[in-house]
Amino acid sequence: MVKIYTKGGDKGNTSLRQGERVAKDDIRIETNGEMDELDSFIGIVVALLKDGDPLIDQLQAVQVHLKQIMSMVALPQNGKVKAIRLKDDTEDLEHRIDELSGDKKFDFVLPGGDLLSACLHLARSKTRTCERRLWTLNRSYPVDAEILKYMNRLSDYFFALATNKK
Repeated sequence: MVKIYTKGGDKGNTSLRQGERVAKDDIRIETNGEMDELDSFIGIVVALLKDGDPLIDQLQAVQVHLKQIMSMVALPQNGKVKAIRLKDDTEDLEHRIDELSGDKKFDFVLPGGDLLSACLHLARSKTRTCERRLWTLNRSYPVDAEILKYMNRLSDYFFALATNKK
């Protein structure tokens, strides 16, 4: 039986993908922790949707992208967080945002309405936190522009969903 706990982090350190030990508040760990929380919030949204809702597949694809980005963050190559192919997915998010928004102008809204909308707003705000952590990470470990652009669109996508999902 493999135990879930290692006791390796009891003194404030943890391991990156290739075993490098770093402080638990290392920017790579902090960034991945924020992205892990976002992944969990998306999981809540998926759980709230009815079986067969096409949004489930879309959100699960986002979760896969987040895991890929987290993997790149945990193992920067030559001091850089290299890209995963996100250009088409970013453009897809833009099309979905346009479809959801129509010709409505952007306006601030009070999060809530119903549980699903509130959870989508939570995912939106957590995405913004992830984006900020990625920009902080970018100062020490340059992050590919595709990742940064994708995360920016993702928060807009959650906003559009939250204000349009009934």
